[in-house]
Amino acid sequence: MTSGLDRPARWAAGTTFVPTGDGWLVHGPDEDFMILSVPPEDRAAVADLFTGRLGVRAALERLPEAAGLVAELTTALPEPTAPVTEPAEVLLVGGGPLLAPLARCLRQAGLAVRHAAAGQDPGPGTAVLVACAEHLPDAAWRELDARCRDRGIAWHRGHGEGRRWYVGPFTPPTGGAGYEDLRLRRLAACPWPNELAAYWAFLDAGGRPAAPADPAGADVAAALIAADLRAWAEGARPPGTRRQTGIDLAAGEIRHHPVLPVPDGLMREIPA
Repeated sequence: MTSGLDRPARWAAGTTFVPTGDGWLVHGPDEDFMILSVPPEDRAAVADLFTGRLGVRAALERLPEAAGLVAELTTALPEPTAPVTEPAEVLLVGGGPLLAPLARCLRQAGLAVRHAAAGQDPGPGTAVLVACAEHLPDAAWRELDARCRDRGIAWHRGHGEGRRWYVGPFTPPTGGAGYEDLRLRRLAACPWPNELAAYWAFLDAGGRPAAPADPAGADVAAALIAADLRAWAEGARPPGTRRQTGIDLAAGEIRHHPVLPVPDGLMREIPA
């Protein structure tokens, strides 16, 4: 008997099943091909597996030889222990061009979104928080980073800077790189650390660039943040853990920069 928790396969993005005379031609997410020959008596069950009419457990009970295909072409989910009744809730703070597309992408990823007022303290029941800003709010995010660490709250962030939009790194409740780590490593790597700190202070005081980053980049940033939060909600490691992503529409580039935690007691001042 199949468990009531049986679920349809969640095929990796881009997977396509093309019917053939004796089975299917499978176009995989990495743009490769697989020829799948299926006996006539099993084709209806395989078709039901592909379309989601048949859950994975039930399909593998009938077609154990399909286990390899399922393992290779599906996105793994943690084994459920109870029916899911409510989506994971994300506390969304901040504003600017990122706010609306981010809320939309989070909901499309199956997450519940709760908006917080500016300066609102995340409550003890908050599991994950996402902050967005048109310009880097250095002082506010340093404070938020410390508060989330103290309370064991995972958090993510996105902002515009220069002509780019930046995402992350995603910060888990423990053991990951947070905003303070990113900030310190940026100061250490910058040839002009004092000038960089002065620029951040200018933004904190209400100063603004003459021209902000292209708002269209916020849509890309929102999609990346939502993908990380979906992975987090499903118990997987978010791709944006320990890395910051820069989105440069003018150059047509997306770049990833590794960010490691800074050991306690190191690099707590602006380098000379």
